[in-house]
Amino acid sequence: MNKIYDALTIAKWIINKIHPEPLKLQKLLYLAQGYSYAFHDRPLFYEDLEGWVHGPVVRDVYDVFKNYQYRCIDTTFQIDEIDNEAEDVLNYVIDNFSKYDAKYLENLSHEQDPWILSREGLDPDERSDKTISKESIANYFISEIFQPELEAWD
Repeated sequence: MNKIYDALTIAKWIINKIHPEPLKLQKLLYLAQGYSYAFHDRPLFYEDLEGWVHGPVVRDVYDVFKNYQYRCIDTTFQIDEIDNEAEDVLNYVIDNFSKYDAKYLENLSHEQDPWILSREGLDPDERSDKTISKESIANYFISEIFQPELEAWD
């Protein structure tokens, strides 16, 4: 069985690869968690994401890097190797989403059910630490990736 990591290890892997600012890092973590469910039917990391105003956030990772604010995290970290499945997911996310800025990724997360469901009943600018359930992330990304194509009706 492949390993499930702590979110900080995954964050450091992403930082080593592309040195994003904290907001972008958070959105890439969310996408990595989602695509791990879609591709391998398992979470990539243990921690929960929370439905914050600006999108999904792993609080522990936020706390470590919040002082960077809008600046790139220009540090390089020594981390243990990750398994091939995890690396494949992370490379997929980097290859497909790192070209976008943090605001684009924030807006993308705001269109997706996991964040929307976590914000139910809240005003748009209302602070919240409500958890985005792992189940909602899994269901959303699996259905988005493996959605069967509809046949044209003749």
